Amino acid sequence: MDIWENAEIISLPIELYADVKEASDRLNMDFDDAYQYVIAKHHNLTIVTMDNDFKKADSIKVLYI
Repeated sequence: MDIWENAEIISLPIELYADVKEASDRLNMDFDDAYQYVIAKHHNLTIVTMDNDFKKADSIKVLYI
């Protein structure tokens, strides 16, 4: 089974980009982590990661592998 059959490309609305900066500053995350945090929060997604920076994340679900 091809994974693309079950995949969806999502993005962050431009008006939420300020939230990326706020999350980066508040949670002391780099841009990439803060962007993933905000997009997960906006779309109610779970982040699956080995990145300990997400231990600071609040209000999202994080699954550590």
